Amino acid sequence: MKNTSAKPECQHGEHPARRFRPADAQALDEASRLFRALGDPARLRLLEYLLQGECCVTELVEAFGEKFSTVSQRLRLLRSERLIVRRRDGTHLYYALADQHVTDLIQNALAHATEPDKGSGAAPVHHHAQGSHEMSHHHKHDHNAGKDCGHTAVKHGDHVDYLHDGHLHHPAGAQVEEHALDVSATNPSGCTPAHACGAHAGDHVHGASCGHEAVPHGDHVDYLVNGHLHHPHGNHCDDHGPVEVVK
Repeated sequence: MKNTSAKPECQHGEHPARRFRPADAQALDEASRLFRALGDPARLRLLEYLLQGECCVTELVEAFGEKFSTVSQRLRLLRSERLIVRRRDGTHLYYALADQHVTDLIQNALAHATEPDKGSGAAPVHHHAQGSHEMSHHHKHDHNAGKDCGHTAVKHGDHVDYLHDGHLHHPAGAQVEEHALDVSATNPSGCTPAHACGAHAGDHVHGASCGHEAVPHGDHVDYLVNGHLHHPHGNHCDDHGPVEVVK
């Protein structure tokens, strides 16, 4: 019987030299605290909710059906670890993800968690690469996206996708794919502070329950307003271009 507990007997120079620059002790300590903050499903759910955009604390309390003090305590911890930022507008307190690093971290963690076990022999799940239509498969989805399904249909490249609870779904045989609109000249992702929107009140804040449908666009979320993509950004909303709503 082969002894699987034997020490490896690698020879010096057998493996390629690696140029490794370790992070300093402070960065490692701060990163470990960050992961501890993420290591609670309730706090992670809050961060996932904020992927939609900036939200008032009252919205978060209503969305999760929990006590104000409970939600506030979680927000306080996440803010102390620089995962979220806060701004005050009169009597309102708004929270948002701190930056793109946090957005990517949450999205990638959730995407990785839904992948099949690589050692199980299951087919890999393909995830979005910006500028392409290749996306992950939507799991545990019992709605048949398609014509007359009741959801808003939008033109996406050479096909049609369907908006559903902040997701962009594309029927592909027996599966439903998760798509995101590509960042392009038609639908840029830049800041447009001069955008004067006449489609809604100037003090309107896009986010969960704002009345506009959320649309995945590149690596962020926009909101569909009269055939245009609006993105909440500080004290204004950016114009990320038109989309064709299919009647």
